[in-house]
Amino acid sequence: MRHFAYRDGVLFAQDVPLARIAQEVGTPVYVYAQATLERHFLALQEAFSAHRPLIAFAVKANGNLAVLALLAGLGAGADVVSAGEIERALAAGIAPERIIFSGVGKTAEELRYALGLGLYQINVESPAELVLLESLAKDTGTRPVCALRVNPDIGAGGHSKITTGQASSKFGVSLEQAETLYAQAAASSALRPVGLAMHIGSQITDLQPLERAIGLMRAAAERLRARGLPLLRLDLGGGLAAPYAESDSLPGPLAYAQAVTRALAGFAVELALEPGRVIAANAGVLLTRVIRVQERAERRIIVLDAGMNDLLRPALYDARHEILPV
Repeated sequence: MRHFAYRDGVLFAQDVPLARIAQEVGTPVYVYAQATLERHFLALQEAFSAHRPLIAFAVKANGNLAVLALLAGLGAGADVVSAGEIERALAAGIAPERIIFSGVGKTAEELRYALGLGLYQINVESPAELVLLESLAKDTGTRPVCALRVNPDIGAGGHSKITTGQASSKFGVSLEQAETLYAQAAASSALRPVGLAMHIGSQITDLQPLERAIGLMRAAAERLRARGLPLLRLDLGGGLAAPYAESDSLPGPLAYAQAVTRALAGFAVELALEPGRVIAANAGVLLTRVIRVQERAERRIIVLDAGMNDLLRPALYDARHEILPV
């Protein structure tokens, strides 16, 4: 939050006082610091300079068109989970060949739409989705680039609701099943499988589970190559933790890149990353106004003009958010 700071007792966003924004546009309003977004993206890009991955920003982390356009200008791709998010990414200037279509709930209509765009890849998350994608590809005369999302049965993340890599979760398929499905896709004239994908959780504060999961995915990739199947890419997902307090001590982009380098040492492969929270989380504030104060015997209640519809995260999974007076 270095670009949100007090000057003479007034809270600024970069060089603009937040009180001025409230006066001119009203509240509640989201305010983002361009300098913070730029710093976070470029730090990740620099840390992975030896790998030169596609850094596909997770649109679910922040779908604001101005934010997406800024990141697109820096070279970001997009990780999307719906046709609507694809449209947002395109509107922000992100080329189709830099868009990864993820998610367990892709409908036939959404897949058909995606097939006409020539996306970077479609991450297939189930046997049924693979069957559907092949059928649609044959109907449309396309040959989509796809990857199999694996579930390494390694969970990580700051809360059970954002831990996605366990065998019991709805995401992806087992490593064993992924190898079978990958071979099936490779045998199809309508599909072009190019790699494996994973995402084991959000707000990851310990890189060891992530490194283990990458190692398991690498081993599966090596087995597929040994069978003579083409495998060009690994999509490592996102999940690196973002700081929510000045006192947070978390692994940064460089430590993240070093963990990836260790796990993939000697293994030549293209990489894709899907960061979201770590780029956008502390690059913005929700600017809201106090409507009234209610006194209770046991506490004082501050009533605002913003609610859970504007900031769900604290109530959803006990997340911490700092509250500051403007």
